[in-house]
Amino acid sequence: MTRIYVNREKPYATYAFMGINLALFAVELFMQYILGKGESLTLLTLGAKENTLITCGDYWRLLTCCFLHSGFMHIASNMIGLYFWGPQVETLMGRFRFVLIYLFSGIFGSLCSYAFSANWAVGASGALFGLFGALLYFRTRHKDVFNTVFGMQVLVIIGFNLVNGFITTGVDNWGHIGGLIGGFCMSYVTGLYREKPNLLRALALVGLMLGTAALFLFGMWKYSAQMGIPMFTIHHFELA
Repeated sequence: MTRIYVNREKPYATYAFMGINLALFAVELFMQYILGKGESLTLLTLGAKENTLITCGDYWRLLTCCFLHSGFMHIASNMIGLYFWGPQVETLMGRFRFVLIYLFSGIFGSLCSYAFSANWAVGASGALFGLFGALLYFRTRHKDVFNTVFGMQVLVIIGFNLVNGFITTGVDNWGHIGGLIGGFCMSYVTGLYREKPNLLRALALVGLMLGTAALFLFGMWKYSAQMGIPMFTIHHFELA
């Protein structure tokens, strides 16, 4: 029987990410209702994923959009999901690996959205799907344990949300798909808690970085061509 190591410390990384999301939502409310900026301008100012602005040099939006939310229901659903699933993944992966998976999944989801969706987007759901990707990786290593602990609920949740994303307007499903893929791939690279690196993981990391760069360059090429500007030409826009 293969031994499974788990991180028994409190899931402080999960709580930290929840705190960042909630703090930024408080900033959003202040800008919207106290300063009178309105939701769209507030989100764009704070770092929503907007393809034109990213193409013109605001690359940081690929990360910041993962910590912004559009309305109370949006942040409530994502924080409930993070509160429930975050500790479980942090237990299986360990704190450091959990942080890498969460952040990379969010960025990779943003990149998929950037490359394949013209709509602007915000939300932690790409990173949340990355946590499900990590659980799917765990399933490849310990299928019997996965089935005993989680049963079919993880697969049902993934399937339901992906189908809902295709049939519901206003849902950035490319971000969900990218987050799921990113979470699975980064989990393979990092391994589970206390698993040691090996040559296959190192090669997978190289492949993952090349794939990530290719996705980013595809988005840059796509929108640079649409805008009629050279790639990596920095333009600054004032949001008013």
